[in-house]
Amino acid sequence: MPPDESGDPKGPWLYTGGGTPTPTPPPAAAATPPVGATPQVGATPPAAPPAILPQPLPRPPAAPRPAATKVDDKKSDPSLAGIVDTIEAIIIALILALTFRAFIVEAFVIPTGSMAPTLLGAHFKVICPKCGYEFDLDAGLQYQYRNGAIFDVGPRTELTSNTNIPADPADGHSPPICPNCNYVIDYKDLPQTLGNRTVDHDERPGRLANGIPRQVPFAWANNGDRILVLKYLYSILPPQRWDVIVFKEPQHAQDNYIKRLIGLPGETVEIINGDIYIGPPGAPNDPENRVIARKPSAVQQAVWQLVYDNDYYPIDEGKPRLSPPGVADVWRNPWVGAGDGWSIHGPIISYGAGQQDAKAGDLRFASREPYGLNTLGYNNDVADLGDMRQEMLYRVGDLRLETVWTPTSGDAPGITLTAGLPSNCVQAHWVANTLELSRLNLATGKFDPVIPQILKQFAAPVVGKSYAVALENVDRTTRLFINGEVAAQYDMPWTAADARRQAVADRAIPPESASQLVHVEVSGPATLAHLKLSRDLFYTQSAHDWPVHTANTDRPLTLGPDEFFPMGDNSRKSSDGRYWNDVYPALDDLGTRRGIVPRRYLLGKAFFVYWPSGFRATSNDAIPVLSNLPLVPDTGDMRLIR
Repeated sequence: MPPDESGDPKGPWLYTGGGTPTPTPPPAAAATPPVGATPQVGATPPAAPPAILPQPLPRPPAAPRPAATKVDDKKSDPSLAGIVDTIEAIIIALILALTFRAFIVEAFVIPTGSMAPTLLGAHFKVICPKCGYEFDLDAGLQYQYRNGAIFDVGPRTELTSNTNIPADPADGHSPPICPNCNYVIDYKDLPQTLGNRTVDHDERPGRLANGIPRQVPFAWANNGDRILVLKYLYSILPPQRWDVIVFKEPQHAQDNYIKRLIGLPGETVEIINGDIYIGPPGAPNDPENRVIARKPSAVQQAVWQLVYDNDYYPIDEGKPRLSPPGVADVWRNPWVGAGDGWSIHGPIISYGAGQQDAKAGDLRFASREPYGLNTLGYNNDVADLGDMRQEMLYRVGDLRLETVWTPTSGDAPGITLTAGLPSNCVQAHWVANTLELSRLNLATGKFDPVIPQILKQFAAPVVGKSYAVALENVDRTTRLFINGEVAAQYDMPWTAADARRQAVADRAIPPESASQLVHVEVSGPATLAHLKLSRDLFYTQSAHDWPVHTANTDRPLTLGPDEFFPMGDNSRKSSDGRYWNDVYPALDDLGTRRGIVPRRYLLGKAFFVYWPSGFRATSNDAIPVLSNLPLVPDTGDMRLIR
């Protein structure tokens, strides 16, 4: 077979099952006489040669493949290999992260203050110039600054810039007020002030007419807490009361809300005097069947809110000051000693120092307003005192009184703590090796002992030794702590029927006689350090008379299957089940009622604050990109959510 022009043999290809095709060799030529030769007559023709099967030609060595050349280049170029590996790792990490986010844990940011102070929305940092107490103040995102004007951007707005929120309130109330000493703080004293800006258009209520330029103070607004939420947890475990849950808000089905879970499917919920009463599923709708809901210890310790902390002692005691309406214009310590022998000026209070004949002393908390009311520094609501005085339900009686007590001399040192409203006042007494709990009997004016469910033995207090003691009167439970350990506890049986009767009796008490009763009595000379009074969450009633059950007193809410009732810890400022007067149409078609969250709208349980707000990276305006970014987390406030 003649070769082609390229010199390669032509012919059919043989395939060996997917390998490289091999050309078929030409058959061997038969033996023939030379041209021109004459065959001999009678000669025997030559025998045909045996058939020779074609043999495959040997394969030439394979030429180097381009792919092999690339692999060799990669091996010889470690930087390229590193880049490829990094890209692969990033892609895998993104896939894992998206999967993790979709099915296990997702991050959310808190925009508003409905869960304050447990979880913070956008807020200003404030430090009182007089007592040094640091607190957070709601930034109020509804009004924001843009191009020389302040606009109403709506109630469900998130923080888009840390520098465009005016620091002065929208309603013309007072500047920030210290919740500890009630000092009115000037805007220029805010630790993250941005100074004043000229504003010629202001849509906030109570402001000057538009078109009149004026100076408005601004401060750096910290982002809300960023939290992690366990998704689909409730597909495995049932929700528990007091969980902090994230859910789809049922009125518009657009926003994700975060609240504390109060009512579970089938239960009946009623709010009375700031406490929660729960009737079990299937029980008759009778107040006798609804009992007070007590928080687990871990939750209770997380939700105490400051009333007064004597460690933060104002430097202007007794001096004139600008005060909010209804508050004395000269600050004096709310702790007052009954009788002689008390030294109260300063963080450490002492009694009978150097007086061997001093036997007992009574230190009383004169609960002048606003200390006795349901105020919160985050809301700056001391200015609301006028409204709050008229409503007895705002007087808070669930209290925690704590101090570090050091007897300095005496033969039988002892201490007695008292806390509560007159209708719910408890007392704990420790002297020698005796512990005793008691409750105030209004009929006799005396304290009657109760039999604790928990009572531990403690040795007699020793002169010169310090003891951390605390009395809690919360949710009709009395606890005495000694050095962090529960020494005695009494859970009082208490139903909604009892609470209703008590609420009626409380309204008959004149306001001046309904103040908190808070005392510290010592037997013999002693010092009291770290003296602090805190209050519990206080759940308020719905202020509207809608034709829907909102769990108000005498109007309990009974939940159906797969229905949940949430409320915010910042009860006075929370839009929750008490106020939802609408239902998303798709849910309405399914028979969903107002004021509740259906199970299908539960997104998960909030469990960790991984980025608490975010400090300004630098105040250097020469680097505007950095100065306007909250790049520094408050790592000291990272915490589990209780």
